[in-house]
Amino acid sequence: MLVAVTTSCTAGQIEPTMTKDEALARVEELINDTVAVIEPRPRLDVDPTTLTPYRCIGFVGDDWDGRIYISRAYWLRGIPRDKDKLADIARRVRLHWEQRGYRIEGTSKDGINIAARSMPGDFVLALSRTAGDVLGIEVSSPCIWPNGTPEPNPSSNP
Repeated sequence: MLVAVTTSCTAGQIEPTMTKDEALARVEELINDTVAVIEPRPRLDVDPTTLTPYRCIGFVGDDWDGRIYISRAYWLRGIPRDKDKLADIARRVRLHWEQRGYRIEGTSKDGINIAARSMPGDFVLALSRTAGDVLGIEVSSPCIWPNGTPEPNPSSNP
């Protein structure tokens, strides 16, 4: 259930970012804010593959420059698997995201799978139907420096 994440750099400048802890807190806030509009309230079952930060690749050729992104995905347990109910939940989630000012970037034909981007903040949000008609939610941060700024380069120290 991973979502592609991108970020931008301006003309070689290295901009400070939020920290890993701040990004995780925002990811969880976005998930909890979304889940609050779902009835019946689902139980969140974490996808353990999302518990480790991911490397952002491609900023310096194909080399890793130290930036990461934080992602959390949960299966939404305890809600009906009926397609009409899932579509109703997806409509509520989409409306909620639109009311929050998020940009909807894609929706499946049946409206159940939705991708959005938080504005401001550029976090990627996704609601998707997984195997067995279970809904899942995932939120990913933009690329960040784990401590908010790049680690000092030991070779540049006098």
